[in-house]
Amino acid sequence: MQLKPNQSLITEALSNTKQKPKLSLADLRPRSGDPVRLETRIPKGRYSVRLIGVHEQTAVLVSAPKTRKSLFTEGAVIAVKLLIGNRLVSFISRLLKSHSEPFPYWVLSYPQELEIQAFRQHTRVPMHLPVLVDRGESDMHQPVRALCVDMSLKGASIEAPVALAAVGDSIFVTARVSLAGVDHVIMTNALVRTVMQTESQALGVFRHGVAFDGLEDDTRLILSGFIYQQWLYEAGELLELESF
Repeated sequence: MQLKPNQSLITEALSNTKQKPKLSLADLRPRSGDPVRLETRIPKGRYSVRLIGVHEQTAVLVSAPKTRKSLFTEGAVIAVKLLIGNRLVSFISRLLKSHSEPFPYWVLSYPQELEIQAFRQHTRVPMHLPVLVDRGESDMHQPVRALCVDMSLKGASIEAPVALAAVGDSIFVTARVSLAGVDHVIMTNALVRTVMQTESQALGVFRHGVAFDGLEDDTRLILSGFIYQQWLYEAGELLELESF
């Protein structure tokens, strides 16, 4: 006896296997004049420019970086980041043309793939923030200077030349942050979740993954603003001074 396939079940299975169409840059509708962050490897540099426009499947037009470094060659690989709404959009592009008239601007290749990161409380934002780490009031040693390399409202990654604590230990983290031009000192307890040596033995760097423990409301508010501010810098939304 030969069983006939159930057509409705086959149709449902096929529909479940279909992937949602990927968003293109044009679908996200970036606005003309939005800040764009460009990163180049040869010559190495990081530049803040403005979006001129997007021609779907063809090209992306941006203002040319204001720099006196050596001329960029056509075909150069460029990492591009821009903030669209509450999403950080990143992609790899190439310099197709560099024009000086009627004003300096670049024509970049249209991205085939996008990396889209929505800003949420758990979003890890890269940074280079000096911190002091100790074991609390019971610690008789001087606080150890370390570097926070990324942070969210849930925790952070902290690098130091030595292991600061073991997994499961509680530490105390102090840092000075600038938010909208105002300096704040933040202090919080944290639990060490991971400890990993990231370099060779001769150049030992220990990365500690920590989870914030019992953030006070004032500290949480300051951290929230600071992390979002750093995220805007990363996206190029807050323009930095160009180096000439």
